[in-house]
Amino acid sequence: MQFRLSTLLLLFVVLGSSLAVFGGGGIVVFIILVMVAISVARSMWFLALLGFLLLLALFLPAYPSAREAGRRAQCMNQLRQIALALHNYRQANGCFPPAYIADKNGKPMHSWRVLVLPYLEEATLYKQYNFNEPWDGPNNKKLLASRPRGYACPSDNAACAPGDAGTSYVAVVGTNAAWSGGSPKNLTSDVSTTIMLVEVANASVQWTEPKDLSLDALLTSSPGSQTVSSNHFPNDESFTYSSNPGANVAFADDSVRFLPGGLLASDKFPDLLKVGGFREEYLDADWSRVGRRIHWPNCTAFAVWLASTGWLFVRAVRSRKKAVVSAVE
Repeated sequence: MQFRLSTLLLLFVVLGSSLAVFGGGGIVVFIILVMVAISVARSMWFLALLGFLLLLALFLPAYPSAREAGRRAQCMNQLRQIALALHNYRQANGCFPPAYIADKNGKPMHSWRVLVLPYLEEATLYKQYNFNEPWDGPNNKKLLASRPRGYACPSDNAACAPGDAGTSYVAVVGTNAAWSGGSPKNLTSDVSTTIMLVEVANASVQWTEPKDLSLDALLTSSPGSQTVSSNHFPNDESFTYSSNPGANVAFADDSVRFLPGGLLASDKFPDLLKVGGFREEYLDADWSRVGRRIHWPNCTAFAVWLASTGWLFVRAVRSRKKAVVSAVE
């Protein structure tokens, strides 16, 4: 009875640590590990080797990175499409759209994200929007559920949650920024060094909401001000983490680049968001280790998984040896 209870406890630890390390795929890992352990206990070495190979094939360390690289590439493409829509708006209207359209009292009513809908092949949705009421009015509020897919980064867990109408992409608005709020701008110089759009993960900004990133707040370090961020390298997929893992940004010449998290967290970054403020030399520095910390929960889970898995196979080998001794006797 004691042997069975200890075995069940060991299996429970292996299952729990597998789930902690591999997420939902931990169930598959657990099943394969148990099959391998049983094969070892019964000297079925071919099946044990086959199980190990299957485990390696399914859960190579590069797998999460490759998956996230695809999401980041999709995010860059979406941001590029929005930047192109801004340029098409400029060609049609002689200037970039304002960050928002305000009412007679200066209160923001409508976002630039609504104004560029016709240039994102969303003309039908644009016609349904009522500019005679605010963005959260009775009619316009119904359109939140019709958010264009390209307004949410695939790595932004909050924006991609079922039923969420948030956006991952905001304009840089401020006195010295590419956007000046309710007044449109027509940038004719420094377009390759001026950042217009940025990612903000978990921003809680509805896609029709006239709300964006305030450069003035960043420059003055206002408490609670949003900054550029993303979820492109989630903490639960590595043994180290950064409060800002890097993010995509779009320039006024419709190019898109990925900026490292170390640069985004540096005190130099707010100045890069000014008109003509971006400098290539900032990308030459090694930002990979800046602000990174050990992710102790993940490290602990992995250590427990290794220890419990190792003990599982030790038990399997001992069981096989006892079987051999019993057969000889």
